[in-house]
Amino acid sequence: MLNKKIMYFGLIIIMIIFVLGVIFVTIRNKKLQQESYTFPSPEEVVRQYFTAWNNKDYANMYATFSDGFKKLDPNAKDLATFRNFAALQGIDNINVINIKEISNDGETASVEYSVEFILSEGSKRQFSDKFTLKFRQGDIIQGWKLIHPYGTNVDTS
Repeated sequence: MLNKKIMYFGLIIIMIIFVLGVIFVTIRNKKLQQESYTFPSPEEVVRQYFTAWNNKDYANMYATFSDGFKKLDPNAKDLATFRNFAALQGIDNINVINIKEISNDGETASVEYSVEFILSEGSKRQFSDKFTLKFRQGDIIQGWKLIHPYGTNVDTS
C-alpha cells in the first residue's frame, strides 16, 4: 500500500514537472518570436509610402512619417488634415519605376526613387529624387521614418 502511494506521488511530481516544462517552453518561444521582429527596411517604407498614396490609403501613408515631421508640418498635424492635403494634390495614380537604398548606417538611410504621377487631368509626369529616413525608436510607431516626405520641412530631431 505504501509503495502504491509513493508511486502515485512520484507520478504526480513527474506530471507537474512536465506541465511546468511545457509552460516554460511556450513562454520562451513567444518571447523569441517577439524579439525576432524585424522592422521594414528603408526601401520597404518608401514603397509603402507610394503604394499607400496610389491606393488613397492615407493612414498607411501617414504612418511612414516621423513624429517630428508631423509636429512641424501644418499639413501633417493630424491624419484628417493630411488626408485633405493629399487628396487635393491632383494625383490619381502613381507608378513606381524604381526604389533603391543607396546608404544606411543603421540610424540614417537614403533611398532614391523614380515614380510616374498620373494626374487628374490625364497627363503623366515622371519624378525622381531621394528620401532620407531615420530609424526612430521613440516614435509612436517605431522603425524607419521619412523625415521630409514632401515640401521643405525637415525633421532634424
